Amino acid sequence: MSEFAADIRLALHRKVASNDRVWLRSGFRVLLIKEGIEKAGSINKLGRELGYRSKVHPGWSVRQILLGKQAFPYNRLDALARYLGYSMEEVLRYQAKPEKVTTESTRKALRLYGLWYYIPR
Repeated sequence: MSEFAADIRLALHRKVASNDRVWLRSGFRVLLIKEGIEKAGSINKLGRELGYRSKVHPGWSVRQILLGKQAFPYNRLDALARYLGYSMEEVLRYQAKPEKVTTESTRKALRLYGLWYYIPR
């Protein structure tokens, strides 16, 4: 890897880390969370793996992220990436602008990956 490419990656991480919230394209976001749910065993267990501590529903924030209603906090996305064996560089390639994360793109991704029971009404 060239020194220039390494500098660009470092700048991207600093920009994202300072922003603290990361929106991902619907298809990749749903796939990532689906893999996390499968590895953890449930959405609540995945929430606990990512550091959410609610006794009632630790998966609530994960569900909101899955449905595109909120962005990933950078530290939780980093934890999910490490949990699943992805590098942050790989994950950040799928970063999207908030206005590009639509209900329709999320519905398509949920159907595609077999999570149709999460489709918002």
